[in-house]
Amino acid sequence: MKYFSFKVLYISVFAPSILYVLTLPYLELLFQHVLTQEIRKNMIRQEFDLLEGKTSLYEEVNRNVSEILKQSLAVRSGLEVRVRILDGKDNVIYPYYEHLLFPLQGQEGTTVGPPGGLFDAKGFALRSEASNVEDFLQAFTDYFQGMKVSLSVKIPVTSWIGSGTLLLFIALTLILLYFYYLKTSAQEEKRLREIAVRLEEEKRTATEIESELNAARKRLKEIQSQEEEWLKEVERLEREKHSLEDELLDTLEQTEEQKEIIGELKTQVSRKAGKKPKGIKEEQALSDRFSKLYRNLEFDRKALEDLVRLADKERQLQAEEILKRLNDKDPSLKIRRKIAGVEKCDAYELGFGSSGRIYYLASTSGKYRVLRVGTKASQNKDLAYLQGRRKL
Repeated sequence: MKYFSFKVLYISVFAPSILYVLTLPYLELLFQHVLTQEIRKNMIRQEFDLLEGKTSLYEEVNRNVSEILKQSLAVRSGLEVRVRILDGKDNVIYPYYEHLLFPLQGQEGTTVGPPGGLFDAKGFALRSEASNVEDFLQAFTDYFQGMKVSLSVKIPVTSWIGSGTLLLFIALTLILLYFYYLKTSAQEEKRLREIAVRLEEEKRTATEIESELNAARKRLKEIQSQEEEWLKEVERLEREKHSLEDELLDTLEQTEEQKEIIGELKTQVSRKAGKKPKGIKEEQALSDRFSKLYRNLEFDRKALEDLVRLADKERQLQAEEILKRLNDKDPSLKIRRKIAGVEKCDAYELGFGSSGRIYYLASTSGKYRVLRVGTKASQNKDLAYLQGRRKL
């Protein structure tokens, strides 16, 4: 099976921890929102007992909040929760011990009065006259709606929720890794099947080639057995050839017109043989042009032949651009002062285009002598030329 890539391995190792760290704050916000809604909804359950003064506001709120936290599965699973409930006048309702130990202070150092003016200092409802019942109930409702519930929630790493979340991400990563394993295994099996099919095809091809080779060997044996007959046939054809040549000579001697045609053809052939090849003309033209344009350069005949053989006009222009910069002694030219593959060589190397090379050296006259112009394809031949020149 194909090995897992390092990329997949790194993701598998670090993904659970990264997801855990990123998810933990959102889980805390979720639990904070849910518990806040639950406490706000159920912190007062015995409203009638509270209104009749049978139970204290502090006892009612503290008892209900404690039961909510005790019954919360998240809290039992290790969630750390701190609850603080204040009324509209910033009296501490929960936790009650905070109200007892640190009573809230007003703006001028006086303690804030009893909660809402509806309850006494111990949290029992103040009795109201029958005529003011509706106003009392409205004030009671407004008081509870103005109560502020604040929670701070923290998920410890060692809690069931923290550990469970991390284990969940690890399990998901393992599941995804398993599916990735199945996918790569299927791909590998498919690749092996394709290789097996290609091997079978190659075997059949090899068998066919072997059959053709056997047939060729058989045919060769037959040819060898017929060699003597063919030699006799060749001798017969040679004799016939000589006979035909004699007849042709006789015909040429008898036909004056054919002699004139042959003479004319010989003349044309001679004229054509006297013409210079196109390549020599191009070399001569380059030599004449370069001698006028680049007075600081000298060109070997091999270099001119190389430039003509480049054929591609774009490469010729690229090479000539470098030659011009060399003629102008451009200091920004990238000169390779050591040619790989040639020992103790006094020549230098310049590049042009994507793979072009110009080999030159400094002559005694102060000019630059261009030895060869080549490409990657002609590199071995050019280096051999430079090596041979060094030996000379």
